[in-house]
Amino acid sequence: MNDQPAEESAVPEARTEALSALLQTEDAGIQNASQVSMALIGIITAYLPVSVFAVYQTGFPPGLIGYLPWPVVFLMLYQTVMIAGTSRRARSARLLEDELIRIAGMEPESRRGLVGSRARNPITNLYTIVQERGDRWVSRYIAALLPFLGLYALGVVYTFFMCIEAARLNPDYPTRFWVVIVPSLGAVLLWSIFADSAMSYFTPRYKINIWVPIAALTGIWLQGQQPDLKTPVLLLFSVLSALLVTAAAIARPIKPPGYQVILRSGIAGILLSSLAYWLVVVPTQGLRTDEATMWANISMHVVAPIVVIAGVRVGHSLMQPLTLRQVLAMMIFPIAYVITLWTANAAFAVPIPYFFLDPGQTPPGLIAVVCIAVAGFYVLVGLIDRVPLLRRTA
Repeated sequence: MNDQPAEESAVPEARTEALSALLQTEDAGIQNASQVSMALIGIITAYLPVSVFAVYQTGFPPGLIGYLPWPVVFLMLYQTVMIAGTSRRARSARLLEDELIRIAGMEPESRRGLVGSRARNPITNLYTIVQERGDRWVSRYIAALLPFLGLYALGVVYTFFMCIEAARLNPDYPTRFWVVIVPSLGAVLLWSIFADSAMSYFTPRYKINIWVPIAALTGIWLQGQQPDLKTPVLLLFSVLSALLVTAAAIARPIKPPGYQVILRSGIAGILLSSLAYWLVVVPTQGLRTDEATMWANISMHVVAPIVVIAGVRVGHSLMQPLTLRQVLAMMIFPIAYVITLWTANAAFAVPIPYFFLDPGQTPPGLIAVVCIAVAGFYVLVGLIDRVPLLRRTA
């Protein structure tokens, strides 16, 4: 009769010991993952100056320069995976810790941040710092963020610098395809995967399709690198369209007023500029094969439209059916563009980049036909998804 209370008291004690053992295991895993992450950071920071120093040594093969950033991105990606794993183990350990605190009757001390994870989170956890605020929380937030943000920013700068040096030290075109173009494109793809993975690990609610702004910004940068570009790059229709798509992609989580109009205007502009290039410019002016212009056109008029269409159609669609008023609002962009282009040409003699919009090269009647065709294309893009909607609601 007296053995039963002892057995009952032994159950919570055994449960506490099991939870404690699990918590110790989780803590050991967190420490090991953190040590691996810090070791990777050390390797990366040591690799960067050593590789830069090696590039300028006599006998270093210049064909390898463009590939030097690849190990950096691979290591940073692995380090990000380790951080994500550490964060998830920490959440698991937090559940065990909260249960042990409850059994010990120390919930008030835990809530006050005197024991457990709550005692260290205000130092290292970005979300906790923002939630609890307190004295000098902005400085503490920056201090917790900068070590990783600075490392990744350094990796981006290093990648950009090495790609530029690879292009400078390998001037022979087109034989440098494998030593400049391929490694540079590979670096862009790796950084895109890195950014996309990092956002999926740490900001699951901030759903930005990172491929869309990267493709658009890469196209914009390459457009600006054309040596014979006479018109300012920000007066190119394709560049402005890419900027609209980029702004819409970044603003997707908050969806500000006019978001759908901006997104649809950018998509229409990307598609229209690509169609005009392949159907009008190439047949009348030929396909440019000089390196800078060729890659600028491939990036902006082949890669960008494919990535944009895939980005808004694969998975959860970014686009929603527009009202007639929103479709009419889409016309603001092309109308404002033509007015700005003609005003800059008349007031500052800025060359018009498209002959079919230049009154000095094209009759006014044909220009009017082009403008009407553009308006019709924008209406088509604005209303293209309303027919399936009508079919579903019929």
